[in-house]
Amino acid sequence: MTGATGLDLALLLLRVAAGGFLLPHALGKLLGWFGGPGLAGFADELRGFGLPARAPLPLLLAGVQVLCGLAVLLGWQARLGAGVAAVFLLATALLALPKGWFWMRGGAEYSLFWVLTLCAVALAGPGRWVP
Repeated sequence: MTGATGLDLALLLLRVAAGGFLLPHALGKLLGWFGGPGLAGFADELRGFGLPARAPLPLLLAGVQVLCGLAVLLGWQARLGAGVAAVFLLATALLALPKGWFWMRGGAEYSLFWVLTLCAVALAGPGRWVP
């Protein structure tokens, strides 16, 4: 496998993993799919963090997250989608930071992992293998 082909395969795997994991979480917030909270539950989560949750904010945030997940997964506007999603996940990490580092205790570790993964997609781009 040539270097360019290997790199494009790596970018495809990174993009499919990042978008493929991000999208179901976003759809759970937007539509309640995959055991997600739906918009009402998402609004409750926002309020639980002391954030504004009046309509239409939860709908807009969940909608943007869905679009970001699709963008990363499909490679269409992947840099922008990954960058915006990284900002969302960074906010999540900052909100979790008072609970410490470890994800198993509600800390920031897992969110920061996804921030770095999405930053890699944003910096590298989608690669050549896009639909």
